[in-house]
Amino acid sequence: MNESLRHKKLWRILHAVICPVFRRMLNYSCEEYNPETPALIIANHVTNYDPFLVACSFPKHQMYFVASEHLFRKGWRTKAINYLVAPISRRKGSNGGDTALAMLRKLRAGHSVCIFGEGETTWNGVAQKIFAGTGDIAKIGKVNLMTYRIEGGYLSAPRWGKGIRKGKMYGSIVNTYTPEQLSHMSSQELNDAVNRDISENAWERQKESPQRFKGKKRAEQIETALFICPECHKQGTVYGTGNHVRCSCGLDTVYTEYGTFDPPKPFENILQWDEWQHDYLKNAETLPAFRDEDIKLFELQQDHSENLLAQDVLTLEDNTLLLGQYRFPLENVSHFALVQKHLMVFTYQGKYYEMHAPKPICLRKYLAVWHNVNAKGA
Repeated sequence: MNESLRHKKLWRILHAVICPVFRRMLNYSCEEYNPETPALIIANHVTNYDPFLVACSFPKHQMYFVASEHLFRKGWRTKAINYLVAPISRRKGSNGGDTALAMLRKLRAGHSVCIFGEGETTWNGVAQKIFAGTGDIAKIGKVNLMTYRIEGGYLSAPRWGKGIRKGKMYGSIVNTYTPEQLSHMSSQELNDAVNRDISENAWERQKESPQRFKGKKRAEQIETALFICPECHKQGTVYGTGNHVRCSCGLDTVYTEYGTFDPPKPFENILQWDEWQHDYLKNAETLPAFRDEDIKLFELQQDHSENLLAQDVLTLEDNTLLLGQYRFPLENVSHFALVQKHLMVFTYQGKYYEMHAPKPICLRKYLAVWHNVNAKGA
């Protein structure tokens, strides 16, 4: 049996076995589709379960998902994943050229491909813009482009959170663009259309139709998202415990089942807090002292092998990442991204690196400074 035929047969089996589990676990409902021709599906990205949720809508239409490169370094689990579904590798923190070519090869061979255009799950409940050129892959491949939106995912399983909160989730195709329609759209028009289609704002949706998302220890690990306290302006002092968000300065607020803070001061939700902390960091005359211990530095190869270079304290000084003898001036880091809650990947002088924390910590502060450095350089 050839590989693609095996994947199609396994798709139907896995769909029948796995999708009902995720429907129940996340209280997820969705529209079902059975496209007759290959398509590029672009979806928003809100949870680690999103590939399974999109798959729920396509019981008979097998597709290949674009997945983070770190999944290809899991030993026997990687072999099992490749045998079952053969995802397309995407190196976060790189230019993604190899991924685009691999997607095109699948589309031209008559297969469908699904990619989460934002590149990573949202930290604050609002969809990010897709990478420029993502939709153009459908134009080049001369296939239909389908946009898919998942609603309610952020409050069900926030990226920073621990566990699942039971609420309501829903997924559906928003629009289908034919090759003829795509041929008359510029790259910018296509990007704008996709961004509109998959746009999701958890807080606007809650205002329109408030939903409860019930769960225990709702605030735990929120410190992986929030890196500056709005009361004392210190870095690294905010932490979640149970349903409370606290700081050593005395700040204490409850993260409610509606995703809001009680009392709603100084912010009503994590989006407002997140926007404030990024503005604070951008306008600060002196950066707070950033320091994280026991960080491993790897150089990653094209064959997914890892070369451990150092294990030491990570600091940020003069817009330069310092770890042991290694120095990475952020102005020379061409691409930068976070994976899950404890991995930081970036490209420096043509080489691909990963910094690995021993536990979930807030690495977002380094990414925020990198964005600020690049914005000033531009």
